Amino acid sequence: MKLNALAIALTAIVLGALPAQADTAPARCDYYKKGEDKVEVSMSCTFSQRQGFVSIQWHDGVRNEFTPVGDQPGEYTDRRGGRVYRELDALGNAGQVFRMENGSIFVYWQ
Repeated sequence: MKLNALAIALTAIVLGALPAQADTAPARCDYYKKGEDKVEVSMSCTFSQRQGFVSIQWHDGVRNEFTPVGDQPGEYTDRRGGRVYRELDALGNAGQVFRMENGSIFVYWQ
């Protein structure tokens, strides 16, 4: 029993000492203007999330950055202060959707 407790304590210490790393994944991103059902832009992108902050780097160099706000998970603001909402279940395991004031970004995992 003491050996198991020691192993658990050592694992916790080692894991706690590791620097926080971002979750980054290659993806395909589609942008829809608000109220439209036709894709405005579709291209490869990179999705990153670290400590609740979200970044989407589009292949053409455009970058979306979302800062968490409020008490509920999935609520953000963009660089201009606009509200952004993440819908985790909208695409199931295939990706995530971010709803903004002027449109939506659909992020599909590759």
